[in-house]
Amino acid sequence: MSELPRITGNGRGIGIAKVAVLAVGQAIAAGTAAFATRDVFSALRDTLAATPFLPLGLIALAGISIAGLRIWERVVAEKVGQHYASDLRLKLFNHFSRMPVGYVDQRRQGSMALRFVGDLAAVRNWVSLGIARLISSLIVLPLATVVLFLLNPTLGLAASIPIGLGLLTMAMIAPRLGEVHRRLRSRRGGLAADMSERIPHAPELRLMGRMQVENRTLLRRTDKMIEAAIKRVRGAALLQAIPDAISGLAAASLLFAAFRSGIPAAEVAGAMAAVGLMIKPMRDLAGVGDRYRAWIAARDKCVDLLNKPRISRPKSLGSPLANEPQSVRFENVETEHLTSIDLVVEAGQKVAVMGPNGSGKSTLLALAAGLEAAITGKVLIGEHAPSSLSSSVRKRTISFVGSKSPILSGSLRRAMTMGAAQQPSDTQILQAANLYGLRGMVERLGGLDGHVAEAGRNLSSGEVRRIMLVRAALSEAQLLLLDEPDDALDVEGASLVRQLLDGTSATTILITHNTEIARQMDLVLFVSNGRIVQCGLPEDVFDSKGPAQDFFSRLHAA
Repeated sequence: MSELPRITGNGRGIGIAKVAVLAVGQAIAAGTAAFATRDVFSALRDTLAATPFLPLGLIALAGISIAGLRIWERVVAEKVGQHYASDLRLKLFNHFSRMPVGYVDQRRQGSMALRFVGDLAAVRNWVSLGIARLISSLIVLPLATVVLFLLNPTLGLAASIPIGLGLLTMAMIAPRLGEVHRRLRSRRGGLAADMSERIPHAPELRLMGRMQVENRTLLRRTDKMIEAAIKRVRGAALLQAIPDAISGLAAASLLFAAFRSGIPAAEVAGAMAAVGLMIKPMRDLAGVGDRYRAWIAARDKCVDLLNKPRISRPKSLGSPLANEPQSVRFENVETEHLTSIDLVVEAGQKVAVMGPNGSGKSTLLALAAGLEAAITGKVLIGEHAPSSLSSSVRKRTISFVGSKSPILSGSLRRAMTMGAAQQPSDTQILQAANLYGLRGMVERLGGLDGHVAEAGRNLSSGEVRRIMLVRAALSEAQLLLLDEPDDALDVEGASLVRQLLDGTSATTILITHNTEIARQMDLVLFVSNGRIVQCGLPEDVFDSKGPAQDFFSRLHAA
């Protein structure tokens, strides 16, 4: 079972200890203010007494000290919370990177984004505002109670009874917020997923006359989310209101005891001051329950994600992978989409994979890249499993161009060179860009420093595909894995792919529906229903009668 990072790890324990020390300082300041208030009221009784400058100064100093210590505590706690959220964010992201690509593709992006926004905010708030304030309250409240008893045991008992009952009530109510937080989180996640799914397509949805329908759907789910949010706020407000009720009851109980026992007014004033200084820690404690329940809901989702299957990294066997074209072997491979795959692609060989949609072609490519794991059997690059390769070896060995390969927001230079083992010079990048017909795009964006928007939104689909070809060419990898590299390209598509393949000696596995490209390869595979049903030289596969002929006939007709 994967676990969350330790809250006290990476030096955060020192920060939490600082919070405890600062809480002790606040408690000492509160006690000093209570005793000083008693001395001031004692002096007020004596009309001949001099102005009590020392107690008055102590009261002022205590107030300033409490304010300063609380600010310091808040800053330290926030630092601890932010660092913990950062550790968890990176752990989740790194776990994502080792999950099968098929699983990641199936997740709703809005819900996944919630893990990195809403859930991490709840985690950070628990550490910086929950744990820190819990520690502070558990230190300040007992010490303030001791001060009450030191001022006068009768007053201490009178105030402690309603305070204890109030804290017990808070402890009983707080757990009921757990289900409310889970429901609110679920509805927020669903709404986020719905919005992220629809926003990129809003203009087309309007064109299709779907806006009223989609608005009703979003409004209905928004209403459910608002309902859950109001229930959560109602519960949290109830918790926050209890300290105010406690303070009133404690004050009344304290004054009643003073009247019944004839306790001097000076001691009563000091006790009232002590009770007043306990209100803030009690309110903090009320917020702790709400944040704890939010943390539990977020923690469970994060742990659930960390326990999703990921591709293991076996120990590398055999000699180190040489920087030269490598063979790729599939030995009795079974996956959810593929059955009994036995295949050897020799070093330097160029192989086209063809077949109908959903037949398992992309899964075959993902297995070779180490982006998917076989249920049984094994895939080897040379003598090594793809997932066993170190980061540096993967970069110089494999170049993968998938249907959803990333174009991240940033410079055009970065978009063209992502994944390159060695950074090409600007001259090399521009030469490759020109070679693949991107001169106009480079000029339009303002050169290699020009900005590429998130997911290449300021590029045409054809320009994105050409960037992928440039990226593959500049990688100088020894194994090219290309998933329909000519997709979205114009009539030059086949020649651009041929240009890429002619410029490299790399072993190549290429998925295509273009028979012109496939006829130029060394070997053609036809995949159907998760099986390789035909394999051979291009002329044998295309020109002889076999299970692929009906598919090829439909391709020619199209």
